[in-house]
Amino acid sequence: MMDNPLNVMTALILLGMLLLGTGYARRASDAGVVVMAIGVLVMLSSLAYRLFLALN
Repeated sequence: MMDNPLNVMTALILLGMLLLGTGYARRASDAGVVVMAIGVLVMLSSLAYRLFLALN
């Protein structure tokens, strides 16, 4: 299932959006800010994955 790059990219983007949305909803606490930071890192990891595929 996850051998298709489109599936991997879609899963990473959906996970990143979920984390960003959850963190934004709880932005008043420190945990919400941490969750948003993790969401940003997951979104950037999808970009890194795509670059890895392009350069490999």
